Amino acid sequence: MAVIGIIAVLLIVLVWFLWPSNDAGPARRERPDVDAAELEAAERDVQEAADEESVRDWGPGSGQKPLP
Repeated sequence: MAVIGIIAVLLIVLVWFLWPSNDAGPARRERPDVDAAELEAAERDVQEAADEESVRDWGPGSGQKPLP
């Protein structure tokens, strides 16, 4: 009997976590802190790069220094 109770409680908790909430709206795609023109220019630079070395990641955590 105790096992059935534990399983029922676990199922209730699982449903509670997975149930969609009323205040959860769709994900926002626009970001006010990102300049769309600058992002498009960076994407174009990467796509038009002559080699992979000229556009490698040099940001935080990559262990690389910025390219000259």
